[in-house]
Amino acid sequence: MNLHLNITQDIGHGIMIIFLCFMLVLFAVVFDLYTGVRAAKKLKEKIQSHILRRTILKIIDYLTVVFFGVLIDVLGLCFPWYAIPYCCIVTTLGVILIEGKSVIENHTKIKSPAARVPETIGDIAEKIIKCDNIKDAMEIAEKLKN
Repeated sequence: MNLHLNITQDIGHGIMIIFLCFMLVLFAVVFDLYTGVRAAKKLKEKIQSHILRRTILKIIDYLTVVFFGVLIDVLGLCFPWYAIPYCCIVTTLGVILIEGKSVIENHTKIKSPAARVPETIGDIAEKIIKCDNIKDAMEIAEKLKN
């Protein structure tokens, strides 16, 4: 009885994680679509229906890749250490990174300050790593305030 309850709980948690991954993929693509349409409007470009239809195909393609990750996760259930759908999570992270790069490109097109956030974070992280005295630390703290 206890073994059955644990297996049921594990499967329930796995299905919840898989559903969350599917929703994150959907959200990432819709967010990219939003920033793309916003960039096109700002640049006074025509928004064409075939480009919007391409978004539907992109969603289907991404969900197919994530679903294949789920199939690999089903095979992973043969191992006792395979507790969560790792492959599904990794493929979802890959999709989010791809769509995130696209969102940054859309912001770059319209010269939005948001496009500089990744390089600013990288610059600050590099300075934090190289920081070896109080003066440098204070400069970094001032930059973070601004």
